[in-house]
Amino acid sequence: MNIPDDKLLSLIQSHRTPFFLYDGDALRAHVGSILERLHPAVKLHYALKANANVTIAALLSSLGCGVEIASAGELFIALKAGYKAEDIIFAGPGKTESELSEAIEAGIGCFNVESIRELRLLEKVAVRSGVRVRAAVRINPDADLSGATIKMGGTARPFGVDEAQLDVFFAAQQECGHIQFQGIQVYTGTQMLKAEDIIGSFENTVRLAGEISLKYGLPVHSINLGGGFGIPYFTHEQPLDMERVLQHLNGLVEEATQRMAGVRFIIESGRYLVAQAGMYVTKVLYTKISKGEKFVVTDGGMNHYASAAFRGRRLRDNYPVKVLGGNKLHSEMPSTAEHSLRQTLREEVTVVGPLCTPEDCLVRKAKLPVIMENDYICIPNAGAYGLSYSPVDFLGHPAPAELLAAGGQLYVIREHGNRTDALRHQRLIQPELLQEI
Repeated sequence: MNIPDDKLLSLIQSHRTPFFLYDGDALRAHVGSILERLHPAVKLHYALKANANVTIAALLSSLGCGVEIASAGELFIALKAGYKAEDIIFAGPGKTESELSEAIEAGIGCFNVESIRELRLLEKVAVRSGVRVRAAVRINPDADLSGATIKMGGTARPFGVDEAQLDVFFAAQQECGHIQFQGIQVYTGTQMLKAEDIIGSFENTVRLAGEISLKYGLPVHSINLGGGFGIPYFTHEQPLDMERVLQHLNGLVEEATQRMAGVRFIIESGRYLVAQAGMYVTKVLYTKISKGEKFVVTDGGMNHYASAAFRGRRLRDNYPVKVLGGNKLHSEMPSTAEHSLRQTLREEVTVVGPLCTPEDCLVRKAKLPVIMENDYICIPNAGAYGLSYSPVDFLGHPAPAELLAAGGQLYVIREHGNRTDALRHQRLIQPELLQEI
């Protein structure tokens, strides 16, 4: 995110908190830079699960990305965002018969099949629909070459077909007359920050594709290399050397396309594309001291940004935060010197949200600038796995808004929720109408 603090504060004070703010100009420049450096045989697909806001998805589509979905709901969003059906890949375990049917009817580009059972279910739905469908097999490789902290393959996982089971898979595939084999996908891990780990995974996937083509006599039309590109959340982490990754990828693709005529490559990314273009903003309601510890209580928390509250991640470090003084525009505003002093002084605080659970902790015992009521706590790198990953309905607080700053304008791309959302899809049956059991 490239918005200066003074402009950021002005944007923040013009809208009710809490909300997610995205920098559309930074997002466009970042993704455009990746696309222009890719070999022509490589297609970049956006992993919609990272941030499923339809405007963000539409922006990435307009830049030339394909999209990876993992549910019928995401299929609906992708089509609404303007993705062509042929640029949609359906991934993930547990695809239901109705979801497969809906995706076939939409004419999507490819299904990433995650099990032999799913292969047969896809064949059943394709037969009923009277069409041939394109499918690739997701492979869980025997060896873990990713070095990832969050492993998606190379060990026992619900994702993909074990490499050791490929004989059984391709025997079953030969019996599926309505499935056109496209190629393979390997996705071994996520949040990878070492270029050599990603390169090693890419090389292994290309090698595996060649072996499969020779062993089973099948043409490989596409090789999905996965992704897993990470971003540095913490001060001890170094940014991924993406230039090195892309240079090696392009060389690998150039060599492979000479051996396998017509083969296309896919890389997938969610976090790396959108995370750094987003920020979560919540307002300080008040501060308190409990048994010698200072707590900062804000109007948003775990229900909006679960990742910041340590849920689902191994590293228990605090995400970096920015504190902006909310009293700047008030008549009782401190002098410039006093404000600078507040920013210079540090105190240990714990930042919590409004939820009645000890899990609702955004920052635990961190040294931050002196925080006062009406200040703003801003958490950067929140463009991925923020709202899309969070238990929004917990305790009935309204959903946060989502804002997009682009081209000098600020757009509301998701309205704030309200109290009626807590009853969405519920039906009230009066107790006197209930029959006794």
